Amino acid sequence: KPMKTIIIITISLFLNFFMYSQHAMQWETNYGGDGTDVAHSAIETSDGGFIIVGSTDSEGSGKLDGYVLKIDSKGNKDWEMTYGGRKDDEFFAIAETKGNYAICGYSDSKGSGGKDFWLLVIDQEGQKIWEYFYGYDKDEEAYDIISTYDGNLVMVGYTKSKGGGARDFYIIKVDPNSIGKNQGKEIWSRNIGGSGTDLATRVKQNPEDSMLYVIGHTSSYGSGGMDLYFTQLTPDRGSPKQKKYIGKDNFEHGNDFCFTENHGYLLVGGTMSDSKGYFDAWLYKIETEFYKEWEETYGGEKDEEIMSVFNVGDTYVLGGFTESIGEGKADAWFMVTDKTGKMIQELTFGEDGNDKIHRMIKSSDGGYLMIGETESKGDGKADFWIIKIK
Repeated sequence: KPMKTIIIITISLFLNFFMYSQHAMQWETNYGGDGTDVAHSAIETSDGGFIIVGSTDSEGSGKLDGYVLKIDSKGNKDWEMTYGGRKDDEFFAIAETKGNYAICGYSDSKGSGGKDFWLLVIDQEGQKIWEYFYGYDKDEEAYDIISTYDGNLVMVGYTKSKGGGARDFYIIKVDPNSIGKNQGKEIWSRNIGGSGTDLATRVKQNPEDSMLYVIGHTSSYGSGGMDLYFTQLTPDRGSPKQKKYIGKDNFEHGNDFCFTENHGYLLVGGTMSDSKGYFDAWLYKIETEFYKEWEETYGGEKDEEIMSVFNVGDTYVLGGFTESIGEGKADAWFMVTDKTGKMIQELTFGEDGNDKIHRMIKSSDGGYLMIGETESKGDGKADFWIIKIK
């Protein structure tokens, strides 16, 4: 009997591994000039290609410029554009809006004070349709953008101009549908934070309750130096309904999250509190009322963080970077876990330089696109780095 049990367990483990270890790199590519070119996010286009957004100091009119690159489904360049003025301007995220693309980031060249939230809407060929700036006398930066179910746009990031601390979460809902001066006009804005630093990194709208959910990190609240901060907001006014600070005595980052099938949430990022090295990759599962279900960390003696997560069938698919395993300083890190956070598959990509992933998106063919920067390839200090996994 014991022998039979061992055989059954071995077969089921093998089947489990076989079912979920089909992912492999399809292709990778890099683009850039003789300076530093960093890709922060991407969106799939209707032709199966991708638009990637980030920043460049290799070309353009100022120090850092917003850089937009369109590639086809195999990674070949269709077109590229730079946008910006004499100072630093950078893109961090992109969303579709009525067949066009809304890109957010910050501009130090235009707007009210220092850096302002920068919203640029382009057509499918990269031509500017309109742009709008949101900010006050100090700095504001937008890190994520989504199209909401009512056809508007929501951006999240931070503001130094409002609130009592160094930085506050800054969440703004705008109207992209009006014409003329009202195009991009603010519907509402909300700053959330305390006496320290509060940064919002990602926003999503839940298809089940239409509520907005925002993740980030805070040094104003919680247990340690910095804690993960997760909050639920109403879509009509941005009123906070639920919130949770998660962390221990050291530093935690909240980088992304996904909705799970039991009306819960899987929050991902990095933790220094119980880490083997600097930051460890961190998964933290909470249920509907934001109570903890489980947590899991992965990492070695150096730095790891998870930047993106997807709920796929019986698995979670994760993208990030690792410095503990792989070829060089930082490597791209792709992982698949089961629903309790146990690792099923991991892949690393990179060479001897610093090769870092900032975001991963899901593609319509069931694959994933990892976006970041590589120092191992290209002519300059860093190049846009794009990896397609299937």
